Amino acid sequence: MTLRRTSLTPFAASMADPDPAGARNYAGTLWRDHGIITLFPDQLREMSGLERQLVEAAAVKHYGKR
Repeated sequence: MTLRRTSLTPFAASMADPDPAGARNYAGTLWRDHGIITLFPDQLREMSGLERQLVEAAAVKHYGKR
């Protein structure tokens, strides 16, 4: 007899952490196909001071402070 703990047990083998490279690839597709800009927190940290300030100011203007 097989013991099932939840109704999700059959799907346990297919569960995995998201792939960061996949997210970046999808972000590139969004930009090329739809003009949607997606930035990840580590990308902001890699930006120069003035560039980062400009991006953060635009985000605050359109979406409010974090």
